Amino acid sequence: MTDSRHVFIMPCYGAICWFLSLLIITACSHESVKPEAMQRSPAQQQGKKAELPQNNISPYALANSQASQHLLNAETFLNAGNQSAAVRELDIINYANLASEQRSKFNLLDTQIALNNGDAERALTKLTNIRPKLLNDTDKINYYQSLAFAYSLTGNIIQGVNARIRLGNLLLTPQQQQDNIISILDMLSTLSLDELSAPPATMDDLNGWMALAKIFKQRDQAGVELNAQIRQWRQLYPKHPANADFLQTYLAKPATDMQTNIPESTELATVNTAHIAVLLPASGSLTQAGKVIKEGLQIAQQLASKSTQATLPLKFYDTEQGDISTLYKQAVAEGAKQIIGPLVKEQIQTLAKSVELSVPVLALNHVEDLSKPNLYQFGLSPIDEAEQLALKAWRDGRQTALLLVPNTSQGQRIGQYMTTAWQSNGGLVSGMQSYDPKQHDIGDMLKALLSSTSDATKTNQAQTVFVSANPEVGRELAVQLKYYQNADLAVYAMPNIYSGQPDPIRDAELGKINFCDIPWFFADLYKGAQSQAALQQHWQTLSDTQIRLLALGMDAYNLVGHLPELSSKAFTGSTGHLSINSENRITRKLVCAQFKGGIPVASGFIE
Repeated sequence: MTDSRHVFIMPCYGAICWFLSLLIITACSHESVKPEAMQRSPAQQQGKKAELPQNNISPYALANSQASQHLLNAETFLNAGNQSAAVRELDIINYANLASEQRSKFNLLDTQIALNNGDAERALTKLTNIRPKLLNDTDKINYYQSLAFAYSLTGNIIQGVNARIRLGNLLLTPQQQQDNIISILDMLSTLSLDELSAPPATMDDLNGWMALAKIFKQRDQAGVELNAQIRQWRQLYPKHPANADFLQTYLAKPATDMQTNIPESTELATVNTAHIAVLLPASGSLTQAGKVIKEGLQIAQQLASKSTQATLPLKFYDTEQGDISTLYKQAVAEGAKQIIGPLVKEQIQTLAKSVELSVPVLALNHVEDLSKPNLYQFGLSPIDEAEQLALKAWRDGRQTALLLVPNTSQGQRIGQYMTTAWQSNGGLVSGMQSYDPKQHDIGDMLKALLSSTSDATKTNQAQTVFVSANPEVGRELAVQLKYYQNADLAVYAMPNIYSGQPDPIRDAELGKINFCDIPWFFADLYKGAQSQAALQQHWQTLSDTQIRLLALGMDAYNLVGHLPELSSKAFTGSTGHLSINSENRITRKLVCAQFKGGIPVASGFIE
């Protein structure tokens, strides 16, 4: 994913620091939705445009440091919700000249910006550059909360739990500690009994948590003596944060209803109206991603209501304010006929394991090897993107390929997807190289890689390079790849190479790179009221990632009422020609294009 911005860190001055610090702690809890005034900055509550504070000194450097002032400005703008202004402040800063403390602060701000749009991979990259010891107490809490959330988004439950364990050591009040404990147990509940039975031997703190989660996992099984197991567990872990009082309260609640009680049916009579329930984050780290998807849903709903179609109203549920299984049950009890969401993989897994889905769910992400009746998964999956790109190269007559991917966990997954897709078409992968996204000079590495694949017979030489890179990195890599690019060597890139908006001056550096992307970006292939041209005012201020999320939201609304039909008839959406596979995952066929003079020229769908 591409660069994204977040609104989470606060300046530490006076009562405002205390107030906003409290909001950070409560944002990761499972309490009820906060009053509207509690979710706005003081300036917003007064109906005024937030302005920069005067004469504030950053705690990370000297008061006269221009970099420190820009960091403080960026932080203040983020708190006020002015994302674009915060980005401009960060762009002014020369990162190479920052002191260690300032770099940690810069990366923490950039992390929150990335998480705001669900770019977990970029967030994790930024987090590795942060030294938590250099952060103040409030930012340390934010750091570990962000780390847990980023790992959760990528499906790395164990690392996410480890981050929350460290977060627990920083929280001050019993309620904050209890909320964090519930989050840890909820995360671990998504693991299987086999996974919970084999905790890492080197992580003593984690062992106790996994042992407790394993006990809870078996609580409804016949013959399981829960109290005896709990007593034995407490003997093994006498100083564990999940103390006796907490366990007594936790065990007193139903297994699938730990955080939020569903109102009795008699209380639901007045709100039991037919609607489409939308389970999206409206608070916390994914607020901005949820907001953009919500806008896409509302655009599609409004356009549908203007036609002759009968439309159901949308009703939104904040997935940051309750257990996902409970929210699903609440939505069904209140009259939901279809459900869109959730967005986070962990929540999709929890929903699949803990609830019988009487009302169909269109989840907005993809969890591999997960299948359940009435659960449909729809996201901007790199699996589809890799398959379409490989098919395009194969149809172009390419046979042998090199892979060039970032040395991140997401980059390695994309490398695996590309390898599988290319080999399934009969292609040969002659080598894969990882590059550091922060060090873009790959000339020597590329020369060595190409030389290693040379052979006396031309048929064994690499004819294709598959690349995964965002536009900024891609432009730098393209200059070096261009030296080797000729009739015998072509470059094919994953869609993150394109920002979604024509930029002929900067993209001229991309030469003749091929890529496949969503049809919404190509005016000749996607027209009408939901086209990019018709909705220009909705996307012009969005980042690259957000633009695609807007299209995802529109397609989700248009799809949710027609899911059974996809098995026999494809749907033409803004994110692709959509159909469904045997695991109820919505697959996408994309439009392929080539940069020519800095402008992407589409060649059409690859069927």
